[in-house]
Formats: sequence, C-alpha cells, structure tokens
Amino acid sequence: MNKNLFRTWARGLGLAAVLCVAAGEADAADLERVLAEFDAVQNSIQTLSAEFTETTVNSMLKDPIVAEGEFFLTKPDAIRWEYSAPEEMRFVIARDQYTGYFPTQKRAERRNIKRWSDQLFRFFGLGQGSTELAKFYRLGLEQGDAVEAGTYLLLLEPKKRRARKRVEEVRFWLDELTYLPRRVEYRGNDGNVRTLEFQTISVNPELAAGLYTVELPDDVTVTKGFSGLPNFTPATQ
Repeated sequence: MNKNLFRTWARGLGLAAVLCVAAGEADAADLERVLAEFDAVQNSIQTLSAEFTETTVNSMLKDPIVAEGEFFLTKPDAIRWEYSAPEEMRFVIARDQYTGYFPTQKRAERRNIKRWSDQLFRFFGLGQGSTELAKFYRLGLEQGDAVEAGTYLLLLEPKKRRARKRVEEVRFWLDELTYLPRRVEYRGNDGNVRTLEFQTISVNPELAAGLYTVELPDDVTVTKGFSGLPNFTPATQ
C-alpha cells in the first residue's frame, strides 16, 4: 500500500474512533440528563390520571384493534385501567390483588399478586423512576428518526431472559417540557405491538377513595388468570 495512502487511511480510522467515542460519551451524558429530569418529575407524582388511546397490531389480525379509556395511578402500588370502547373492561391492581372485569361477558378474574407486585409495576413502567426501571430494564436513549419532535425517546430492554421471550422492547416518548409520557409502546417478540397514547394527563389529582375497589355482581363467573395483562409473564407461577 502507498505510504501516504496508508497514513491517510490510518488517520481516517483514528478520527472515526475518536468521533465514535465522543458520540458515545454524548449519548451517555444526554441519557443521564434526561433521566435526571424524568426522575425529578416522577418523584413529584403521588397520583396520576389520563385519557388514553390503545392501538394493538397483531400479526394474526388484518386490522389493528383500537381501544379508548382512562388510566389512574396512586403510588406506591395502585393502578386502574378503565376501557370504554370497543368493550367495557376494568383492570385494577391494588392491595396485592389483581382484578380484571369484563361486564358484557359476565366474567372476571382475580389473583393475589403479592409475589409479583414489584415485577408488575416495573413491567408497566408508568410511575416508576429510573432506579426502579433499571432493576428490570436496560435503559437507553434513541437519537434517530423515530424520535418525534418535542420528545425524548427512552428505550427499555428487559434484562431477564424470561421477560425477553415475551417483550422485546418498551419505548417511552417523553414530552421534552414536562417529561411525562406522550406515548408508550410495548413490542412483543411475536411481532405484536401495543401502543398507548396519552391525552389530558393530570398530575396529583384528587382521586375517589373507592377507585381501586371493583364490586362484582353475583352472576359474574370469577376465575384466576392474567388475560387482562398482555405480555406479562410472572417470574414464578
């Protein structure tokens, strides 16, 4: 190889290596900064409510399934998903118990989830700070075209092999001003994608005392199960 050409090539490689290291350091600094702001907001939240639109893309279905409803959170361990369309459904986690209620089907499921309470909340991701999320996920910051204007895109990859069999990745689009989620996307290894888009988010609203209590009519059949928690797999059954 021509010596001058070799020197030029070597300098090019050296510059590329320096740029890669600098980019890596910049990415790490950006992630640290975003997580610090995100944690500050999460630490200020005691209750949360929002309207949401949920879109599920299933490889077995021709068209996506679109649902609407409301979401409620009370720290440290209470969540309620209230679906209004296309079918009325309620899913509540509180006091170490999961309840899923399907009124039109006259069916419900209840299960004690004390063993999986922490796992469940880290699975949802919502309402958790980065320290808690990092117990379950590897955290990264996307810098590419997938980042919407006015947002930061956090990438959450499950650490445990068992979880990775079901969930490939969770994506959080955070508003760059409020650091609250605009959208959360759960990507399954089966190719299915579940996306939640949040509207009218309210931080620390006053929530009704009985919000996390689900009263079931006498004619409802109650079973055990987690059918209302797609892609969630308990660490132990």
